[in-house]
Amino acid sequence: MAKTEAVLRRRSGKGQNTSQVFLLAAEELLIEQGYHNLSMRKVAAAAGLTLGNLQYYFPTKDELIKALLDNCIQRYLDMFEQIRANAGDDPENQFKFLIREILHDLNTKNTTVFFPEVWSLANHDENATRSLDAMYERYRLILIEVITLINPALTSHQLKRVALFISASMEGHTIFIGHGKPWESETENLIAIATQSFLWLIRSGDIPL
Repeated sequence: MAKTEAVLRRRSGKGQNTSQVFLLAAEELLIEQGYHNLSMRKVAAAAGLTLGNLQYYFPTKDELIKALLDNCIQRYLDMFEQIRANAGDDPENQFKFLIREILHDLNTKNTTVFFPEVWSLANHDENATRSLDAMYERYRLILIEVITLINPALTSHQLKRVALFISASMEGHTIFIGHGKPWESETENLIAIATQSFLWLIRSGDIPL
């Protein structure tokens, strides 16, 4: 099996502290072996360090999972900030760029595998569910910020609902246009449809109060 981006970054050892090595090892393990193999002992072994080392940074599996998701979403938030900067001052242009990059990201192997594994984990673990929800909330705040600039008349409830709808709609595409999935070739067409429909909804303000 081809090595993931996570393991390549981890093995490079450049600019990574020990806690980051563990987080990248956990990400690699989740992608390559699935959520049912995400144990503290296996993460320590994948990192090439001891269980005691891992527990020094992350005393419990719950804390490890929370840190893993925090680390993951921070990478996306940094990417979103750069996307918005590259898109210029027009909020609609920023929104279009964000939708395009998010849906294209679904085509990558890591994203196609990582998030469904996390969703599966959350189905069996209440703490993972809370951590996952907190991660997605940080993601939706970016959408809310841009949507507010497009239509300042929307209420806070409308903003939260439309951001939830948009993020859920895009995540749902993973099983169809993800890496190696049947409709991957339709990505550009779906980006066009998603952008047009989402912007119509935001501009119209026709969102439950």
